[in-house]
Amino acid sequence: MACAVTISGVSYACTDIPTGGLTKVLIADWDNITTNALVTANKSTGAVTVNPATTGLVTDDDAFYLEFNNKDGFSVFTDVKTVNPDGSFSVVPTVSVEFPVMTEDKRNELQTISAPLGRVVAFIETAAGTHHVVGLDYGLYFATVDGSSGTGRAEKNRFQITMTGEEDSLAYFLTAANWSDVIG
Repeated sequence: MACAVTISGVSYACTDIPTGGLTKVLIADWDNITTNALVTANKSTGAVTVNPATTGLVTDDDAFYLEFNNKDGFSVFTDVKTVNPDGSFSVVPTVSVEFPVMTEDKRNELQTISAPLGRVVAFIETAAGTHHVVGLDYGLYFATVDGSSGTGRAEKNRFQITMTGEEDSLAYFLTAANWSDVIG
């Protein structure tokens, strides 16, 4: 079988490297992003626009990097669209990351950012090199903060967080230029 396959606009080539995991996660306050139109998206095309005046969100008070363990195979972003027979649908994005070693500083920060009713937008870089904006329509919330000491040497002492939400569409893609604008 030939390696390059195309089916109705969906293609696969031998050069596609489907590496899993996340390499960067940037979190921003949903209210600030949407109210100030720092990032906007076209729902029908999925195109994202980063306001030129906001270049370098990560260097501002608008957003911060989550410094997480990206080498262990735990970090993940899923985007699940379920279409019902009556024509209704739901889109549920989920972002999970792990922080090694349960420290007081990590506990305090996780306690603060997981405030009830707090909404965030996640800017994600995957290990495969794709870039996504997750939670732009209605925001993500911190669904779980899970700390575990592990039961033995083969298990990790860590915190894990999971952010989830319900959106109008699948997550938006960022071009390389837009990703550069976001991270500065």
